[in-house]
Amino acid sequence: ADLVDVAERLQHEEIDAANSPDPEVSRKALEKLLEKNPLNAMLLSRLGASYRTDNPARSLEYYRQAAQIKPDSAEYALRYPAALVQARRFAEAGAILRQVVKRNPDNYVAHANLATALYEGKQYSEALPEYEWILAAKPDAVVAYYFIATAHDYLGEYPEALASYEKFLSLADAKTNQLEIDKVKLRLPSLQRQIKLGQGAKRKP
Repeated sequence: ADLVDVAERLQHEEIDAANSPDPEVSRKALEKLLEKNPLNAMLLSRLGASYRTDNPARSLEYYRQAAQIKPDSAEYALRYPAALVQARRFAEAGAILRQVVKRNPDNYVAHANLATALYEGKQYSEALPEYEWILAAKPDAVVAYYFIATAHDYLGEYPEALASYEKFLSLADAKTNQLEIDKVKLRLPSLQRQIKLGQGAKRKP
């Protein structure tokens, strides 16, 4: 009985340490628990989260392992590409996120991460339908209009860009979107001139 008590007490101590607000303490405990349970996706994911800001490469590896162990879990499947986006590895993130979206077509976070990966990877025409999906799912995601506008702008689709910039300005909140509002106001005069001059991508007949 004493041995059982000791084992239980040790396990409680390990779990308490794993939940410690001190990252040094929690990481050591999580790594110890992982040694005993190497195929535990939750432990791997917790370690991924712990290292995310100060050691992105290590975080990425933990998330990758968690996603491999539980490929059908949207939660684990999403954390790995989200970490790839943070590491600016957009092509890899995009490829994985397409699969996640296919398996979880209504998952807002998956679409949002895919939109970011495509946009940041300069795949603007592919990013557009993702931002449109986001707006359909969450009409108050006003900043999506800004990304739709800039994507059209980069593609030389100036009238569409102008319409989305104007829509963004009509809905944007100065508190949360001031930076984007300033950028749009700087861009609009030259964009309007370009449209008047008939510049931009020519529509296919």
